[in-house]
Amino acid sequence: MKSRIVPCIILCAYAILFSNCKREQTGKIENIEGDSIETVTTVNDSTLWGHLGTDTGMSALQFITDDNDTLELYRTDPYTGTDGRLTGDIRNYTDRFAITISADGESMTTAINVTQLAQTWNTENGSIDMKDDGVIISKNLAYDGWKLWNGRILLSSQQQMEYGLVNRVDTMDIMLLTDDSLVIRNHINQILSFSN
Repeated sequence: MKSRIVPCIILCAYAILFSNCKREQTGKIENIEGDSIETVTTVNDSTLWGHLGTDTGMSALQFITDDNDTLELYRTDPYTGTDGRLTGDIRNYTDRFAITISADGESMTTAINVTQLAQTWNTENGSIDMKDDGVIISKNLAYDGWKLWNGRILLSSQQQMEYGLVNRVDTMDIMLLTDDSLVIRNHINQILSFSN
């Protein structure tokens, strides 16, 4: 009996060790309680900020960073055939954008129109007014701050729990962004839809 317990304990220890290593390598940030939006980000942010250039088209994205560097990027990765996710309109070249790019620096992976995103959005239950500086003024909703991080949006809130007030940061994917619609999805596939 004793000889069976020891291998079982060793096997369990390996399983826990490998599952922890795998979780750390994914670099996901999901529903972390107890932190503010400034301190929750344990993964380096690869977001580049700037605006689109006039040579942006159907297959290529020209991006001019805040540091005045010009990047010529494919909208579809030529090696994998994966389309980059463009969120918002590209018709106004003066709009502020946040983008992420592929590891080889040749393709965009996400591009978010920040000018379109930073406005007042309404739901049946209330509204959020997303300010340029990352503050949210909300009516009947808990969110008080936002931030773009590696192609996702982080929304912060303070929530009263049984043991006290807790800061919470939710990581969301932006599924749709137009002039009058915003649809975001959390890690358990809950959808929040807004309009203006």
